[in-house]
Amino acid sequence: MAHTVQQAVECERDTPSTADIQAALERVLASPDFSASDQRRKFLRFVVEEAVAGRAQGLKGVVIAHEVFRRDTDFNSKSDPVVRLEARRLRRDLDSYYVGPGRDDPVRISIPKGGYAPEFETLHHAPEPPDPQPPEVDPTPPRTHQRSSRATLAIAILLVLLTGVGVGLLLQKGSDDTTTATAGEVDLPRVAILPFQALDPSETTHALAAGLGSELLHYLSQFRGLRLFAPSVENLEAQTLAELGKAPLPSYVVRGEVLIEGNRVSVVVNLLNAGTGEMVWSDIYDLQLSPGSLIDLRDSVSAEIASALGQPYGALSEDIRSNADSPPPASLESYLCVQQGYSYRRTLERAEFEQMLECLDAAVARNPDYSDAWAMLGWVRLDASRYRFLPPEQINANYIAALAAAERAYSLDPNNVLTLKALSAIHHHMGNYQEGERFGWRALELNPNDPDTLAQVGWRLAARGKFDEGVPLMERSLERTVDPPAWYYHLLSMYHLLEGDAAVALDIAEHSANKGSGFGNFLVAIAAGALGDGERARSALEGINASPSLASDPAAFMRSHGATEEIIGKMISGYTEAKRLASSL
Repeated sequence: MAHTVQQAVECERDTPSTADIQAALERVLASPDFSASDQRRKFLRFVVEEAVAGRAQGLKGVVIAHEVFRRDTDFNSKSDPVVRLEARRLRRDLDSYYVGPGRDDPVRISIPKGGYAPEFETLHHAPEPPDPQPPEVDPTPPRTHQRSSRATLAIAILLVLLTGVGVGLLLQKGSDDTTTATAGEVDLPRVAILPFQALDPSETTHALAAGLGSELLHYLSQFRGLRLFAPSVENLEAQTLAELGKAPLPSYVVRGEVLIEGNRVSVVVNLLNAGTGEMVWSDIYDLQLSPGSLIDLRDSVSAEIASALGQPYGALSEDIRSNADSPPPASLESYLCVQQGYSYRRTLERAEFEQMLECLDAAVARNPDYSDAWAMLGWVRLDASRYRFLPPEQINANYIAALAAAERAYSLDPNNVLTLKALSAIHHHMGNYQEGERFGWRALELNPNDPDTLAQVGWRLAARGKFDEGVPLMERSLERTVDPPAWYYHLLSMYHLLEGDAAVALDIAEHSANKGSGFGNFLVAIAAGALGDGERARSALEGINASPSLASDPAAFMRSHGATEEIIGKMISGYTEAKRLASSL
């Protein structure tokens, strides 16, 4: 979000006029940087205009389904989640807009979780106070106001991260003994969690702030590849940020603040790169506080924050990958190779496969007890077989090699979520569906807040026709991922196609196709064909060539990914219709 709790405290707030609200709506909808689909734009216009007309109380799911999505009067939200799904995406669209191009808009529109009635706010920004630090100290200051004691405290924490002075180690992921020749020799980024600060004097706020900090540590510990610290900052001398960028890998500090006004709770969280002082990520959570809900609110918010920070495509991993030295120091090669594996798995491009395989083979030779590297090696070898990156005669042997690598990772650490996901995927693609599900559920049991695990398990369940189990997992995954890989959308789009809702399926599939996915274009073509849009179907059919194995034999491609014959038959029928419609133009 564009404004932290601190900035909100410094702003006069009032309810904007009807004219101001209408102007704000038109400004958002006219912006080329507002990424919402046509359906979500219509959704936004409808709820805003209804609220302005005094009918906010009537903004129920069934009303929106009928007016915006043209559902019949017998609409059932349990069997058709279109309103809930699109509301989540619209909230993300608005968040992204106000973080970027709309950050200076005088009126903000939001749709709080738990309902569909929008809220409006006018912000009159107070001038930012002068930076108390010398100019050379702070090249990119965060956009929050400065308090001298808090600035000193933050700098002291950064000093803790990089010097190790006065640090009380709370959790150290990846190793029990850093002196042994194990995965402990693989350098990992360090993250210090500052206890959350209460911005008002109430006991409830102080209790929530204290609980959020400790619970965030707990939930973040469920993600691999981080060393988490609970720093002690007493009696430490402050050092300038410019002196702190000496670690081979970036180190980070997480700080948060809590404000309660009436029954509204605002929680702001900032992630700073210790070496540069740069604000890597920031978000604000606006929630309703109801009687007896404090513990539930604490747990849900801390889990959501941990997910945003720690997931494979989250703020920490993305910043580490974007700032990795090239070539990296020898002590970091194995860790950064695993991180690069996540980037490769976002696109699954053939051109990157051989480089990834070489990198991971070297990583396990260099650090033979590094379970993450073995697990990622299993993933990459699986890709070689399922995407036919190797000659046909090598496919079966490579499946066996993929399983052997993942089993080696499992022998090193049976509770490694990355390993369990790799085993789940490998067994699934080898036709061992029951084993694949077993390892997938175990991974979710260990970390139910990882969007990638949710997407993996949901995808495979849906591919086997278990949409009632898989769809909710995929929806949760998309809700918790800022920039999902293309494949996160595939089975959810297929579900809506099978349910006869081609419009929603098309909107979901376009997210995948826009990321260059051949299968995303395959789904777009089917949905467009079902809607009678021959031009869109023809354009999408051309994009299928991005995946040669899919283009040559779509049925075999889906079969190799474990789809049921019923699903394959319906998809091929839709594909045939899309080709017929496109060729008739």
